[in-house]
Amino acid sequence: MQKEEMKRSKRIVVWPIYLDLNYSRSKGRLTRKECSVRAPKVSEIKRAAESLGLHPEIEADKAHPSTWWDKEGRVTIDNVGPKTVLLDKIGAEIIRLRGGKQ
Repeated sequence: MQKEEMKRSKRIVVWPIYLDLNYSRSKGRLTRKECSVRAPKVSEIKRAAESLGLHPEIEADKAHPSTWWDKEGRVTIDNVGPKTVLLDKIGAEIIRLRGGKQ
């Protein structure tokens, strides 16, 4: 395995759809409702992940496969635990940063 591949294997991809309250679980949301927000932005995800110490990196030119026409971007974070737990923490942090509003 090359260094770049090893680096990527230690990262988790976070698409905004994973945290979006406007999507159902069957349509791609991975967070619990109480940890989901309406229309999360890549910049918000990055800011929340930074405050959690997850070393986020934005990949702005990427599109989620189910919305291939919308290049909203994605964020990669350190793989330091179960993905759903990390996503719930990011969602809760975005809610906190928004002043408690989903």
